[in-house]
Amino acid sequence: MKVDFEQIKRTTDIVQVVASYGIELKKVGQDHVGLCPFHDDHHPSLRVTPGKGLFRCPSCKATGNVIQFVARKEGIGEREAGIKLLTTIPGVHRAADAPANGQANGAHALLEERAQLLLERALAIYQKHFTDQPEGRAYLAGRGIGNAGLWERHGTGYCNGRLPELLPNDERVRGELKTLGLLLPDGRERFAGCVVFPIRDAEGHLTTLYGRRCAANTPKENRHHFLPGRPTGLWNAAALKTHAHIILVESVLDGLSVELAGSANVVAVQGTNGLSAADAQTLRDYGVQRVTLLLDGDQPGREATAKMKTLLASSFSCNGRSLPDGEDPNSYLQKHGAKKLAAFLAAEAPATTAAATTPGVTVLPGGFAVQFGLRHYEIRGLERGPRKLKATVRVEHAGKLHVDTLDFYSARWRRQLAQDLTRIFDDAAAVIEADIAKLMSLCEQADQTVSGLNAATTPVETLTPEQRAEAEALGKSPDLIQMILDDYDRCGLVGERANKLLCYLALTSRKMEKPLAVLILSSSGAGKTMLQDTAMQFCPPEDLVKLTSLSGKALFYKEGSSLKNKVLALEEGDGVEEAMYALRNLISAGELVSESTIKDPATGRLTTMENRVEGPTAVFLTTTKPDSDPETKSRFFITSVDESRAQTQAILVSQPRQRLAGLTDKMAVEPILRKHRNFQRLLQPLPVVNRYADQLSYADDRLQGRRDQPKYLNLINAVALLRQMQKAQVAPPNAPGGALPYIEVDKEDIRLANELATEILGHSLDELSRPATDLLQLLLKMRTKPAADTAKEKNAGDPPPSPARYAPGFTRREIREFTGWGNARVHRYLQELIELEFVLMEHGRNGVLHRYRLAYDGQGGDGGKFLLGLKPVNELRN
Repeated sequence: MKVDFEQIKRTTDIVQVVASYGIELKKVGQDHVGLCPFHDDHHPSLRVTPGKGLFRCPSCKATGNVIQFVARKEGIGEREAGIKLLTTIPGVHRAADAPANGQANGAHALLEERAQLLLERALAIYQKHFTDQPEGRAYLAGRGIGNAGLWERHGTGYCNGRLPELLPNDERVRGELKTLGLLLPDGRERFAGCVVFPIRDAEGHLTTLYGRRCAANTPKENRHHFLPGRPTGLWNAAALKTHAHIILVESVLDGLSVELAGSANVVAVQGTNGLSAADAQTLRDYGVQRVTLLLDGDQPGREATAKMKTLLASSFSCNGRSLPDGEDPNSYLQKHGAKKLAAFLAAEAPATTAAATTPGVTVLPGGFAVQFGLRHYEIRGLERGPRKLKATVRVEHAGKLHVDTLDFYSARWRRQLAQDLTRIFDDAAAVIEADIAKLMSLCEQADQTVSGLNAATTPVETLTPEQRAEAEALGKSPDLIQMILDDYDRCGLVGERANKLLCYLALTSRKMEKPLAVLILSSSGAGKTMLQDTAMQFCPPEDLVKLTSLSGKALFYKEGSSLKNKVLALEEGDGVEEAMYALRNLISAGELVSESTIKDPATGRLTTMENRVEGPTAVFLTTTKPDSDPETKSRFFITSVDESRAQTQAILVSQPRQRLAGLTDKMAVEPILRKHRNFQRLLQPLPVVNRYADQLSYADDRLQGRRDQPKYLNLINAVALLRQMQKAQVAPPNAPGGALPYIEVDKEDIRLANELATEILGHSLDELSRPATDLLQLLLKMRTKPAADTAKEKNAGDPPPSPARYAPGFTRREIREFTGWGNARVHRYLQELIELEFVLMEHGRNGVLHRYRLAYDGQGGDGGKFLLGLKPVNELRN
């Protein structure tokens, strides 16, 4: 049997042959793409070009025609493959039945490669006529599209109807042009008197030609002309490669109008019925994420908008814009100008429909995969923050692979990746840059559970209905405070009532804008670490960052949100001395911002990189050093462990019991810790409003009061936040939808805060030596000056003086005369009273007499602590 190989290759549909082997092919431009059967292919690398009758795979280098494909796939010779094609494979024309060259009269008989050549040559002639003759340019200028650069960019032509005169005396060529539809059966040109626009696919292959009749009196049904038997295509489809947001319009003139208004991301669908399911798939293939429909403002346009929304809504964020009745983008341009049209486009409304999932995105562990054209991207290890979007990018294309890690929010890193991919894959820079922009948008939209925002963070537990009910019962109980103290006891912490509550409030305050910070100061072995560790057990693990050592710059380079609304617990101040500056700023400013110098790999120049670590953060610190930096101490609630003999006795009694209980107690403690952790998870970060704030008072005779009063007010807010489940939530008046409600401080919150503030910030006479106590009592008796003398020392308009803190001042000489003590003794014990702030120095610089005044009203006679200046709760007005 004689096999005509050339005839088989000319007349065989290679796409159908390949598909007959179960290979799924997807049309991309002029090619069809699928998984290569000749190697282990996971990303489509087989390209089939029906216009040329060829296939190729850049990965395994397989290439050839349809006969060679069958021979390679079947493992047989090319002769056997040719015979097989003639006899058994569907989609094949028998060689004996195939028409000879020049005898075909159907579009299917003209090879696509030849059709492309003829169309390009005809287009070149039309483009020359557009330049040489004024009719086409005048028509477009009359439609408001007079930009010569726009004409040239889109290859605009004009058909003057004289193409037949330029053709050679060859009936075969004329027959081919008639087959294509460029010539009508009577030999006249189809596009005579038309402005002609090439319609190319996204890869630049010529799909068809579109002609717009220029004559003003042309009937509506005769204005638009396409080649018969060919798809109408998408005008300006190249925009799909470089834009994630596409504006769809009805016609080429509408598209030119929109582009003239500054939006190059416009694509024309060629009529109200011009968008097909295949076109929608093309949009997905090139990674389009958002579509705006800008069709004509008439009834057919509105109906087409609704129809296209239905087609696109499942895969894209899609919305429609409404032009005035009877208007289209081109008529709007002619009436109002390009600036008005640009303003109309800029005022775009938010999408009315949105895809349930991002088109073409495959979720992977810790990231996602997406394909733009033939380029396959994988995103791994996504880390997201307000000023950071870092990820590892894996790109595969044409058998080549590139992996890089970058911050998408860094223009320098994006530019470097674009340069690398352009060089490696030999793609246009604009296309690669558009891919990176689309990837950045997808990374911003990625769900945090997929993105792995903080891979090191302990996953948040899901509460069962029983666990939720148990936690809510704790929060709603009127005995909440006592229950917290009892649970501390069950966890093995003896005594320390005030410290227990302070630590619990501090870890709760991580959900406030200004959290509390606690510094536990005590002797070595007194139990400060035990206190802190026990309190930290009540904190959910995902909200706790516990460290034993910290270098000076470590906090500045943590992940952006790794400390946000977290508890930072630091053991022993010796291990964090270098980081004290960072801790102070984190507490005061609620964030850490640093800039460091790095070398730009693209330019080689030095540049700066900013890193921002967000708070707020509740900080815990333990130390044995009483002489800590005053700047540091002023930002903390400084408390100390009870080192009394009675506390030591209580601890010694409890230790043997704990050892005997052993595992049993541990099993009993776990449900307690789980209950408190779940309670902490249920607490909402609600704003707290203190309507009693203007009635509250605080000691104003010490400079330290400027920092202590905000800590006192924050303590009140922390108590209110802890007791939020016992309060009614108030909706802010005139607040936008979604605004958080707030809770209000009540008198019980203030009572508890006053109790803690007195215990933590207050003084006790037991802190004084016996001689200093005696001197204090003598100074209290010494206060005998008349009130008139006190009034003279005060400025007009000042509030009424307190009997104690605004009593007349006295000198050391007056003290010696009243007490009969010697100068050395007065000096020594007066200094002790000053250091503990029972006595305040009014002035005492060089050349001015030293004067003092008493800051004590006689409290603490029973040995208890007191805090000057706090207003009792029973004096507050409702």
